[in-house]
Amino acid sequence: MTGHRQNNENKEKRTHTRKTLVTKVTYKVLMHSKGETLTQNISEGGLCLILNRELSPGATLELKIDMPGKDAKPIEILAKVVWQKKTEMGFLTGLKLGS
Repeated sequence: MTGHRQNNENKEKRTHTRKTLVTKVTYKVLMHSKGETLTQNISEGGLCLILNRELSPGATLELKIDMPGKDAKPIEILAKVVWQKKTEMGFLTGLKLGS
């Protein structure tokens, strides 16, 4: 498992600002089974989920993200695992969108 990158001052280096968003995500690890979880946060380039299993960095997931709002349609997109961190709730997982 690897963590997210941080500079010497312990600040994260992100291209896009993260927004807190908790919404349902259906995911399928390509060549594996399907599951459901919740987002922790999301940005233009990625998102963070809590998964119940460990995945290798580079694993590709098909995501179906429920968007908030009465008439909002789900977003379907591919994403790659960038990092994971084991927590009490499962595996905090950072994904890069559009991979």
